[in-house]
Amino acid sequence: MEGIYTHFPDTYHCAALFLHKASRRKFQKSLISLFYEMNMGVESFDVQSITSHGIKIAFDIGIADELTFNFIDDEERKKWLSILNKREFEILDFLLVARYYVSKDGRERPLRFDYYMLRFLFGHRSVELRIYHERGTRRLSIEDLVDLLYKGLSKRIGEELSMRLEPLGTF
Repeated sequence: MEGIYTHFPDTYHCAALFLHKASRRKFQKSLISLFYEMNMGVESFDVQSITSHGIKIAFDIGIADELTFNFIDDEERKKWLSILNKREFEILDFLLVARYYVSKDGRERPLRFDYYMLRFLFGHRSVELRIYHERGTRRLSIEDLVDLLYKGLSKRIGEELSMRLEPLGTF
């Protein structure tokens, strides 16, 4: 099923609630655009806990399609913006890979990556985000990830957007 990962975990490590005045369609299109720009390196973020150590961060984000995730490139973005012109979704799942690099001897060397599964549950003027940390070193904390998403969405939605973070304990 488009947009939903069949094996999304029942447990999750954090939940955030976004309250907004935008339509569900506008929020979903903003989300696709944000993830596309993060993939293309157009949208950049400065996470002090990472960048202050000379580490660069990049993202690979894919949208679910039953058992797989499709990287959001030009083609996938156009496809999803077209789909969202015709219908809205109650659930959208994504895989977000945070890639880390450090410069050494004039070359960028990769560090271990973080893998996050994101589930967005769309209500009336609210969106619940559930985050599951699949694996990795957690250089990018879940709280920092939610903050990045909040800032990116705030720029795109352009209407009042608020957020409440609900950490579910350590893992």
